Amino acid sequence: MSDARLRMAASQCGVDTASFVPVEFAFGDAARDGSTGWIFITEQHDRALGPALLWAQKQQVQVVNILSEKSAGVLARRASLFSHQINVWSVLDGKVVVADAEEVLGEAIVSEAHEKFAAMIAESGAEVVREHGVLSGEVMGLEVCRVIDDNGEARLEIGVGVHDRETFQLLHGKEATLQSLRNVVEIVGKHRAEGAEHHPLNRLGAERLLRHRIVSSPQLVGLTTAYTTEPPVKRMNVKDAVPCVAVGKNDLGDEVVVVCTASVDVDVVAFAADARLRISPKAKLLIATHVNNVVPALQKLADSLVEPAAFAEVAPVRR
Repeated sequence: MSDARLRMAASQCGVDTASFVPVEFAFGDAARDGSTGWIFITEQHDRALGPALLWAQKQQVQVVNILSEKSAGVLARRASLFSHQINVWSVLDGKVVVADAEEVLGEAIVSEAHEKFAAMIAESGAEVVREHGVLSGEVMGLEVCRVIDDNGEARLEIGVGVHDRETFQLLHGKEATLQSLRNVVEIVGKHRAEGAEHHPLNRLGAERLLRHRIVSSPQLVGLTTAYTTEPPVKRMNVKDAVPCVAVGKNDLGDEVVVVCTASVDVDVVAFAADARLRISPKAKLLIATHVNNVVPALQKLADSLVEPAAFAEVAPVRR
């Protein structure tokens, strides 16, 4: 295990690294120094806080120092939401400085030119989704169309992800018709429905399918109402498994931010806390996932938030 980068960076923080004991860490290099942990993030930077804190749990360190060349501001913002002593350092051009917490993303409104396609998406039977200024249509949580700018002109593209949209254009032309979109909505809907046989179209976006079910039946997680909202960061790829967000109310009238994941997501607690911070800092926080995904380490991490989160387990769709 090579931890040269970690030692060089930590030494700039005024630490004698001679007593460092290297410890394996999946997202980079790590070492213990008594009751203090040091981690140099080398991959999946913006989603590495949860893994780092789970590592700290296992190593039983009291202080965690996280060094990162990317997304240090996001990590610092999320770290401030935990009761742990977490120091985040930004590494830039070989220099190490304390990372300033980055502000949450501001609101981005869908442009008027793009918004004109909302009626067509709704008429096709797809759910109209607005996230960070992007207008799209989903069927049971799976994106089937998106409005894009093409040489300054707003255009609706049909397909699951950019490559599928390109293929659709080759076969059907650039102009999306209502009937074409309806056909896709019908096909995808059949594959996403309860009892459908296993198919690529029902393996994608499992966390968004869970959100769709919660919005349709809020009682699944003990709510009376729920609606979709955008995540704290932009989703870069439709086919990536990234938690998604809804907002609802419980039977006491309390506002609840719901973050959905369909796997044992080691960063979901940090992601969820960030979502609440952006949407409604005083709201209750509920992390919804499929049964058997809430392991004790994640529950302990959720309890360690300054404002703790709760979990709700939902049985997955039957296939």
